[in-house]
Amino acid sequence: MVLARRVKDAKDYFLAGRSLAWWVIGLSIIGTNVSAEGYVGASGSSYQLGIAQANFEWIGAIPAMIIASLIFIPVYWKAGVYSIPEYLGKRYNQTVRVLAASITSIFSVFAVAIAMWAIATTLQTFLGWDTWIGIMVTGTVVGLYSITGGLAAVAFTDALQVVIMFIGGLFIVYLGINDAGGLSAFGDALTAQNPTHLQAYLPAEHDSFPWPAVILGLGFVLSPAYWCGSQVILQRTLGARTQWDASAAMMFAALAKTCVPLLIVFPGLLALVMMADIAAPDMALPWVIKNVLPPGLSGLMFVAVIAALQSTLDSILNSTSLLITRDIRGVLSKQHDPDKDLRIGRAISLIILLLGMAVAPVVESAGGIYQFIQMLLSLFQGPMLALLIMGILTRHASPIAGTIVLVTGITLSFVLTTFSINMLWVAFISFIYSMFGLWLFSYFFPNPLKDNSEELDRLVFARA
Repeated sequence: MVLARRVKDAKDYFLAGRSLAWWVIGLSIIGTNVSAEGYVGASGSSYQLGIAQANFEWIGAIPAMIIASLIFIPVYWKAGVYSIPEYLGKRYNQTVRVLAASITSIFSVFAVAIAMWAIATTLQTFLGWDTWIGIMVTGTVVGLYSITGGLAAVAFTDALQVVIMFIGGLFIVYLGINDAGGLSAFGDALTAQNPTHLQAYLPAEHDSFPWPAVILGLGFVLSPAYWCGSQVILQRTLGARTQWDASAAMMFAALAKTCVPLLIVFPGLLALVMMADIAAPDMALPWVIKNVLPPGLSGLMFVAVIAALQSTLDSILNSTSLLITRDIRGVLSKQHDPDKDLRIGRAISLIILLLGMAVAPVVESAGGIYQFIQMLLSLFQGPMLALLIMGILTRHASPIAGTIVLVTGITLSFVLTTFSINMLWVAFISFIYSMFGLWLFSYFFPNPLKDNSEELDRLVFARA
């Protein structure tokens, strides 16, 4: 509520008045990333597949975070934008801006639902609460501070939560290995019944994570698309007090990310070693918290997990309200009044929260929440990344080409998915098509600002 009183206008609400320090942003980035699908879901996935899940943290994060810090964030700052779709609108056209914002907003409703379901599952396993009670309580608590306080409240809350989360995670690792009789004994117990669970890469014919698709689809597409183009993540860097703080924050988060795989993969493996009696893999982490840790630490870790999951919600709500308020309504409305953005942004946050609460039960039938969220991302991340790369690194990509590729690239992803093609291959194929399409269509429909434009200079990484 203290931070809420500082919110006077839309810039305060959406970008924290551009006042955030690098360390707050860095911790907030980790808190948001290690969230519903990244904590409960990743532990559940490691329960099923083993340490191959850690590739989503190593290959799927750190290299792209460094690239985002050195190349993408400086361009966004130079462009002076509030959002990634706003950048795409300046670099291409307003049609691309509205389409990108609309796609991301629709995805956000499902992301909120997934976060709600993850919290409800944790509360059900740990406290025995009914699913709907968990959803209602979570929505009320998160709504109170995120809708009123804006990005500043979100960032500072995330920074506090991630510290608690790391402490609790380290205790789980220590106690789990100690109870198993040491690291060697733990590995032997794990591989006795699950011989592939300590393999960093799974076979090329694996249904979920074949190693070629992990490298190409995850390493080259889903990872950079997320870390270089996700509004939920990058909105914090756009709210930094300086561009240096923004870039330094991402570097700091990349350093912290090196420890994250141990914290989120180990609980799933521990539940497997202890032969946890759970109905679904996504219940592995709550089960470990309840059955492995002593009462005091169990309560601390329970708070840490709930805090991590809530950071997903508050971040998505704030970023989505920005997209709808400025990038959709602000473009389409003929009588857009910027002075009303603050009030409208808060109202939209509430609507998105309620929609997510309503959709949350659907997640139960979607299987593991980590693979579900990655499947959704694979539908549009390939074309979106291609637009960003060609837009930031070249002057060649044209507005009309951008529109064509965004529509046809996402259509291609949906078609590939209907043929049951692995989500990682879907992301890679749609990305390759979009890169080639942007290059080709830009020859048929040249960029009118390509040769000489001060405006274009502000939208590319370096002058040609």
